[in-house]
Amino acid sequence: MPSPRRHSPFSRRGILALSLQAAGSMIVVGAAEPAASLAIPLRRDDPARYQNFVVNWDAGTELLCAVVSTPADYASLFHPAPVIGGKKPFAPPDEAFTKEQLLVIARVVGGDGKSVLAIERVVEKEGALEVHLDDRPAKTPSTFTVKQAALAWIPRRDGGRVTFVANGEAITTLDPADGTWIAPALPDPETVE
Repeated sequence: MPSPRRHSPFSRRGILALSLQAAGSMIVVGAAEPAASLAIPLRRDDPARYQNFVVNWDAGTELLCAVVSTPADYASLFHPAPVIGGKKPFAPPDEAFTKEQLLVIARVVGGDGKSVLAIERVVEKEGALEVHLDDRPAKTPSTFTVKQAALAWIPRRDGGRVTFVANGEAITTLDPADGTWIAPALPDPETVE
């Protein structure tokens, strides 16, 4: 008596079964996937290129996050620090803001230089941006503090939310088109002594 015929995975029935199984897997995987994201090109900038400093902000807030779209925004966030013989510019050229926006993160850290603060990547999801940060403050105490900042230029956008995500956790969402370009809000210059 001949043995029952097994269907090879390469027979018509086998290929059809594998195709249906693969299509079903894609549907299940596709349903569970989050919205597709698009990597946004960024150009990191060294804060030491400019002779300035980040203004003071609310001491109760660890990170300052900003989407700087104009030279006026930049002047509100950074103050010039003139020194004798200094040759660095106080700010990027005004023309830089015609095609790009500047992402800024800053915090106060121990001055021992062991902290990490960086803008890793920027992605767009459903018209909104996510700015992913590497935020690792030093654990050891320090005898003094400094302001640490990270800067990155992205192509100019005329709208949409921008969420800053530090170590996988959303920390703030800004909407520059609605006037919310910085968090926390800076103190009024007239009230600062």
